[in-house]
Amino acid sequence: MLSGASGLVAGAMSMAIGEYVSVHSQADTEAAALDQERTELREDFVGERHELTDIYVRRGLEPALAKQVAEQLMAHDALGLTRATNSG
Repeated sequence: MLSGASGLVAGAMSMAIGEYVSVHSQADTEAAALDQERTELREDFVGERHELTDIYVRRGLEPALAKQVAEQLMAHDALGLTRATNSG
């Protein structure tokens, strides 16, 4: 009985540690991606706006409208907008 309980606790602890590592690994990956995007926006804002425009064109907007949408949205929160657009 004691061996079974010990095995159960050890398995549960192993799964919990694995989940903890997984969650923190994803958070670290997201933080690195945000840092990279922040750098790209600072170094080449126009290029990032063109990239966002291209994303909207690929999603079906006319190029002129895609450019207008990208310009207006990036004027408010370029980092938040770029992050949300790339994940969707």
